[in-house]
Amino acid sequence: MGIKRKRDAAWSDLGTDISECILRRLGFVDILRFKRACSWWFSVAESYTSSSCYRPCFQTPWLLLPPPDHQEEKADKGGERSRSLCFFNLDEKKAYRDVCLCGEVYEGRCVGSSHGWLVLLDRTSNLIVFNPFCGARIQLVSLKEGGLKLLDDVDAFAGGKKYKDCRAFVSKAVLMSDHIGKKKNKDKDGVVLIYVVEGEGRYGTKMNKLAFCMFKDKDKYGRFIDLDGAYERYDDVICYDDVVCAISSYGSVEVWDFSGSSPTKVMDMRSSLPRLKAIEFAISSRQVCNWLHFYLVESCGELLSVVRVVGDFVYVDADGKSVRDSDGDNNKPKIRIYQTSMFYVFRLDLHQKEWVEMDSLADQVVFLGGNQSISLRAEDCPGCLNNSIYFIDSSWEQADENHSSGGHDMGYYNLRDKSVKPFYHSRCYKMKPTPIWVLPNPW
Repeated sequence: MGIKRKRDAAWSDLGTDISECILRRLGFVDILRFKRACSWWFSVAESYTSSSCYRPCFQTPWLLLPPPDHQEEKADKGGERSRSLCFFNLDEKKAYRDVCLCGEVYEGRCVGSSHGWLVLLDRTSNLIVFNPFCGARIQLVSLKEGGLKLLDDVDAFAGGKKYKDCRAFVSKAVLMSDHIGKKKNKDKDGVVLIYVVEGEGRYGTKMNKLAFCMFKDKDKYGRFIDLDGAYERYDDVICYDDVVCAISSYGSVEVWDFSGSSPTKVMDMRSSLPRLKAIEFAISSRQVCNWLHFYLVESCGELLSVVRVVGDFVYVDADGKSVRDSDGDNNKPKIRIYQTSMFYVFRLDLHQKEWVEMDSLADQVVFLGGNQSISLRAEDCPGCLNNSIYFIDSSWEQADENHSSGGHDMGYYNLRDKSVKPFYHSRCYKMKPTPIWVLPNPW
């Protein structure tokens, strides 16, 4: 008779103590993989990461990207959209495709990213707050039914030639709380939008407005309510410490206090200084200024305005080499692209109610794009250079309107030597969906 071998134990039979001992030795990515192994490991990891003994390590923001060879949304043989989105880790210079649930992103355009959550808007105007790491999702009220004025005629706009669908009406969305779904913070959970109103600006041009929606529990969601913004165009909005701050395309700032039962405007600072300074600097340095974009970011307790200068359009060949439009073989394709040339940073002087120019971010690193702008210490962001701005393309209209480029403008700008360098190498000049920063938060 042969010797009977004892049946191999299943990994799911591991006790909680042993499993938690393993988890204490795992890094962020490996914990995510641990959770996806089986339902038992998932529950053990959830219990461990929500306990007081868990101390999450600092994470460099990840970049949500199409795969490197994926230029646009492409249908597979069955007609379904490819769902092979990936995260690019700046520290490891590595792309991850097996640690997140990215398929949801292709159900709608990602119009915002805050505290590890994505804000998605689909073609039928449904708004979803989604965590790509754990799969948690919050369905918000449909924009068509949410009380926004612009969507009275959204079907007419979406069916016209100018807009493919209603997703073109939301330029940015940010969350109002950094602990979505937590009991102690649920009364502050909500989302703020910058949305487009067609034909209501001066001379019939389009303008931007601000609106917010609070969601207090799992089964009841409120309507969107307009904030009483005083300006026609807004470039950015952020939320922190129970306040909402928005900046116009001219550098003016408004602040609303949300600590009470309803928002109260506590600041309306009209200023064009950042815009004039950026244009003046660009001219003096012989830089072409195609357009400016303003961002707000809270850094070390201060409110900063970061002005992005996008330079002139240039032509490149298939290898990414710069060429003149009139040069070379006319049969060879040339791609017309735009590139960020510089940034300028200002801090808000609350006493003087004016912007003050800054020469340095010191030990901070700023991440800008379609996400809620964030500032972190360089020592907490392995792989990143201090006193730098890591930026991605936030010109979503260019990606929609331009057939050859869009979503490609990314890199990092160092304030010390005023240089722009790449952090992600790609020959792809049409990246759709456009990349977006995500601060990993699986819980």
